[in-house]
Amino acid sequence: MNDATRPFRAAKATAIGNRESNQDRCFFLDDGNSVLLGVADGLGGHPRGEVAAQLFADVCETQFRQTPRPLCDPESFMLECIGRAHQAIRRFGSRQDPPIAPRTTAVLAIIQDGIAHWAHVGDSRLYLSRDNRLTLQTRDHALVRYVRQNADLPPRPRTSLTRCLGGLPQPPTTTCGAPIPLHEGDALLLCTDGLWSQVPEQQLAKLLAASPESLETALPALIEEAAQTPG
Repeated sequence: MNDATRPFRAAKATAIGNRESNQDRCFFLDDGNSVLLGVADGLGGHPRGEVAAQLFADVCETQFRQTPRPLCDPESFMLECIGRAHQAIRRFGSRQDPPIAPRTTAVLAIIQDGIAHWAHVGDSRLYLSRDNRLTLQTRDHALVRYVRQNADLPPRPRTSLTRCLGGLPQPPTTTCGAPIPLHEGDALLLCTDGLWSQVPEQQLAKLLAASPESLETALPALIEEAAQTPG
């Protein structure tokens, strides 16, 4: 988001909700030339998802600090981050006794020269807020099946991810979006399914349309609302 003193404003928030551990990780770095934003969601049902998500964050931050900026090729940079993170997660899993296979989703965005570049794997999402409208930019790497658990109740959707970091030997096929020229007042929202599946898009749009000064207080409140919503 834009204001008079800085090209961008950023805020992050997360909550554990009703789970035993928080497997989400989020980060942003701004060196004055380039802004790096990232979100990861460790997969439940697989061991140490929180480690997989943290390794993704660590690899991205290390690569960002070690790469000259402004980045000459943002898309290649994001693909390298995802590939390196995938291998780091697999190395961690192979060193455990017995070996395990931690996994995580990932979504990255780079803002540079007034243009946003993004890449993602899994069902963590990136939205663009513009003129009070919220537009989903990513498309989930997931299959939805409807399962009937009780004959008296309608089938319920069950989602299975088709891509993630960790698990298979080769890095996952990563989706990279077309660069987005940003306008004054635009906002990007990177989030996990813990937010987008719990909070209506109208509420998300309302938050991002608010003044930049309210972002740091409104975002944690929204995350807390999502954490308390039954689902």
